[in-house]
Amino acid sequence: MASSPFSLFHDWNLNWQRQPRFNKPAHLGNSPKEEQAVKAAATTGIIGGQQLSRYFNVDKSKKKKMAKEGKLIRHEIHQGKKNIPIFTLGPTGAEMIGLTDYEGGYWAQYDVPDVLQRLLFFELYHKFPKANMLPAPAPFVGAIEFKSHLFYVYVVRGDMQDLLMHLKWKPFTERMLIVTESLNHLQPLNIYAEDIKARVTTDEDLQGDFNDLFYKWEDGWVKENQPTGKVQ
Repeated sequence: MASSPFSLFHDWNLNWQRQPRFNKPAHLGNSPKEEQAVKAAATTGIIGGQQLSRYFNVDKSKKKKMAKEGKLIRHEIHQGKKNIPIFTLGPTGAEMIGLTDYEGGYWAQYDVPDVLQRLLFFELYHKFPKANMLPAPAPFVGAIEFKSHLFYVYVVRGDMQDLLMHLKWKPFTERMLIVTESLNHLQPLNIYAEDIKARVTTDEDLQGDFNDLFYKWEDGWVKENQPTGKVQ
């Protein structure tokens, strides 16, 4: 099976930009499209350039304008010879949404797995019709509010020690959505599976239909809409 586009098995390299100079507009008159994009970047800290285009209808010229005005800051993550634009929240963007404790250069804390986790959050979020996204404390990437329910999102890239330690010392009673490249990567989590309210999806399943997206725990991870088909 081919690896996911978001797999750590690819040759990744991050190129963070320092706090750039920008031309702050005289008036922060912003379109709803810009405000959505800025709030998305603020929620998780990072959003992909392609995701800004596909999910928030921010085209190339708009992204360039928002970066020039300091609403977003453009960086790159490299997959081999492929350059992939990613964006973080800029100081003008923070002011635009009333965020008073913005810290320039905050993105330096993120490594490759952190970036991939945030890109996958948006791939999951946009499977939910008319959902809201919300920030969430570590080890969760963000949260999704859907039909009056709040789901905390955890994305597996590499080991799961942060989540396992969280579950050991802070029993988690909220709903959880987990994204993983392979169900086999969840083996360390399985001892907690009966005690948490979790649904799981994979990178591959994210490419399919919402109604066939999730697995639940029944002595193994099974498709929600196929309760007899167990996946160990």
